[in-house]
Amino acid sequence: MSGSRIDLARPDGADGPRLAGLLASARLVCFPTDTVYGVGGLVTPAVREAVVAAKGREAGKPLQVVYPTLELLEASLALGPRLLGAVRRLLPGPFTLLLPYPPGLAFPPAGEVPHRTNGVWGVKEMKVATLGVRVPAWPAAARAFGELPFPLLASSANPSGGSAPRSVDEVDGGLLAACDLVLDAGQVSGEASTIVDLSLYASDGAWRILRRGTIDEKGVAALLAGAEGEEDTRT
Repeated sequence: MSGSRIDLARPDGADGPRLAGLLASARLVCFPTDTVYGVGGLVTPAVREAVVAAKGREAGKPLQVVYPTLELLEASLALGPRLLGAVRRLLPGPFTLLLPYPPGLAFPPAGEVPHRTNGVWGVKEMKVATLGVRVPAWPAAARAFGELPFPLLASSANPSGGSAPRSVDEVDGGLLAACDLVLDAGQVSGEASTIVDLSLYASDGAWRILRRGTIDEKGVAALLAGAEGEEDTRT
């Protein structure tokens, strides 16, 4: 059996301070977002190991950092004006943004995205270190997550390669059994976040979708067109 299960929709479900305490004392947690249910916990190596083991995930694959609010993300990461403008236009919302990996950040480990650029010496291939971040538009039953003072390290709550669940009842039994805390906010949208690569956005306004979710290229372009005088370019 899984660990303690809390119905967040109940009046006694969990307010912000109680939720923070529960998350801080748990190793592995199943929790809702605005898109699918996630599995994770505090941003620590122990939680990373637990997520990898529970999902049967390749150890080298990066996990994402889920921030409770845009304000906490901005306070935690040094983003230049151009990149910050893009982040503010996309979050909170159903996006995972791949940002340049912050200098000096020791954990979690960086991911990498490949890029091809054309120059005077021909095509150049390179890899850019990234950090995947989310700020969900929390469902009403999960609004207490917006009061957390810390981010969460997370992945979707499904075995590696499986379908992401839209409710606790859809979470794989083995994965659920590995969690010592299950936070139930009812059914969420069930469609994974759109992954937007912004790793080169600060330098040249380039962006691209690496996984389409509820919002496609036209939708992202419309959201990113908010900066006066800035031309958004897809690589």
